[in-house]
Formats: sequence, structure tokens, C-alpha cells
Amino acid sequence: MLRMSRLSAAFAAAFVLLLPFERPLLVGLTHVGGLGSGLLIKQSAHAQNAISFYDSGLERFKSGDYQGAVSDFTSVIKLDPQQRSGYYARGMTKVNLGQYRSAIKDYTKALRIDSGFAAAYVGRSEAKKKLGDIKGAIRDLDAAIELDSENSFAYRSRGIQKEKLGDLGGACADWSKAAALGDRAPVAEWVRKQC
Repeated sequence: MLRMSRLSAAFAAAFVLLLPFERPLLVGLTHVGGLGSGLLIKQSAHAQNAISFYDSGLERFKSGDYQGAVSDFTSVIKLDPQQRSGYYARGMTKVNLGQYRSAIKDYTKALRIDSGFAAAYVGRSEAKKKLGDIKGAIRDLDAAIELDSENSFAYRSRGIQKEKLGDLGGACADWSKAAALGDRAPVAEWVRKQC
């Protein structure tokens, strides 16, 4: 089993906690008789299976069973291929397995389903960064910040990528913004002293 860095673990844990599976609204779906009721019951059971696999995948992810988590998230996708969370969670898990190109594909599928999904841009930026595509990572972080201008993690991460490209002014501006948004990471403390 691969061990993930502290930053990767923190990144993953933050997004696991912030992104619950979008449970369909099942309130009021009761047996009313007639032809359509069987379909509603089948859809409800189908949704419950997807939720069960998603919850199981999260538990496996948290315990470090990344292969098991990928399997569960794949089951979610098979049951509900238009659910962005299955692709997102599988992508996040693949990053922890070092499967960066495959993770990018999953994040991209999540973004095709919901182009306003800021967390998927942040996740995809992490995978791109791991592959050395710093400019691609910055473009994804730009998109995430455009969608969620209060995302301190995205500003901090983009600042790190800008520093790698030698854009110290841009890095300092992003780190300052992250600190202003309440980011308490070590880089934010450094910014308070240096920028």
C-alpha cells in the first residue's frame, strides 16, 4: 500500500469531509399503485445502492484501502454515471495511488457533468502538479478561484505553483489572499512575515 504525504493526506481529508454524495430527494416516494410506482421503487433502491457504495468507498479511503475505495467508487459510477461525486472521489483516490493521468480523466468527467464544480478543478490541479504540468495546475486553480473566490486552499496552492514558475509577486499575492481568508497553513504564517 502506498503512503501519502502529510499534504496529500490533509488535502484528501479536507475534500472527503466537504463533499458528501448528492443523495437524491426520496421524500414522498411511496407506493401509490399503478404502473409508475414500480419504477420509483426500483430507482429508490438503485440510488440507495449507489449511496451505500459511496459511503463504503469513503470509509475505505479513510482507512487507507485505496484499491477497495476505487472499486466502490467505480460501482457508484456504474450505478449512476451522471453523478459527479463518484468520479471526483475516484479521482481523489487515484491521486493517492499515484495514478495521476487516470485521476485527471475522472476529474474531467466530473467537470463535464458539472462545470461549476470547483473542488474537481482543485483536485485535477493536484494531479497535474504531480505530473509536472505546473501551468495546467495553475489554469485549474484559476478556474476554481473564479467559481469560489473564498477558497483559501486554492489560493495557497496556486501561490506554491506560481513560486515554482518564478512568479514571486503572484505567489505572494495568492498567499496573502489565502492568509486573509483565514488559511492557517505554515505558508500563510510565512507570508505574514515576508510579504
